[in-house]
Amino acid sequence: MRPTTEVQRLPFFAQPWEAGLTGWLVVFGAVLVELVAGIVTNHLSISVAAPILITPAAIAVILGLVQWLQVRSVRVDPAPWWHLTGIGVALLAWVFWPITPSALQAVSNAHDACVMMYTATPACVAQATAAMHDSSLTWWITGIVILAMAPLVRGSRIAAWAAVPVAFAGCLLASHYLELLLLHYHVTGG
Repeated sequence: MRPTTEVQRLPFFAQPWEAGLTGWLVVFGAVLVELVAGIVTNHLSISVAAPILITPAAIAVILGLVQWLQVRSVRVDPAPWWHLTGIGVALLAWVFWPITPSALQAVSNAHDACVMMYTATPACVAQATAAMHDSSLTWWITGIVILAMAPLVRGSRIAAWAAVPVAFAGCLLASHYLELLLLHYHVTGG
């Protein structure tokens, strides 16, 4: 009787070719969707824009986590360190992507924003304060999420590069708060 040797098939995201192609499609697709969604959601409310902007990045991150779990479960060779470039690219996009509309470039606080919009009322100051706070909070949370993905790099190439659509989603969402403020007060040039 001849002994049979069965070759154990690696999980989908632990296979180099399949995971690489899927990762490239997911990350590139998410970046394209983010850029288009940023244009499409420009005048929509935050309750509509937020899920549209967050979903593509979330899908990329979830697939990155699935890859990390599958790679870890079968203990295949870790991804090369150069995939940290994905985190670096995301951090560069996060820092340099403009989140302040051009009309608000010269203002430093909510009162100045309302003066610039010729509406220095308490209601305007309150709304501008909230918009600036929400924008800043979203921007900083995005940076934290990008850095939190760095430990996943060796186990998941997808997670490393999924940080790029996360950066775009966070920056677009952060700028959306300020754009809605300008839209509310009918200020052009944002």
